[in-house]
Amino acid sequence: MVSLLCQLFTFEKFSAVITSAGIMPYLSLPIAIILVVVELTSLPFLIDMDISKKAILVSRVSGFLSLGIMMVISFLAFMNGYWAVIFGATIKNVNNVTAIFLVFMMWILLICANLSTKKTAK
Repeated sequence: MVSLLCQLFTFEKFSAVITSAGIMPYLSLPIAIILVVVELTSLPFLIDMDISKKAILVSRVSGFLSLGIMMVISFLAFMNGYWAVIFGATIKNVNNVTAIFLVFMMWILLICANLSTKKTAK
């Protein structure tokens, strides 16, 4: 949720930040929009909302998709020698190794959250 809020606070600059990570300029805005929408879609599962089983499944998949996109962007920024972009333009100059570590930790937390749930359809 922190990365989503940081990306939304400075969304007008987020595509430029993604471009600086080495992504083509014409793809940066669609990737920024997709990333924010997917992160927002993953929130119902992450905050344990009481909704239908299909909506929870979509939310779970969105969580994995958002972390996958963030991982790819973080590795591209690392390979191109730019600062991390997972916090958008709100928190600048985050070390790439720190960002990759944070994304890795988010992967572990997401996998643990998916393994420990035993939700049933209502």
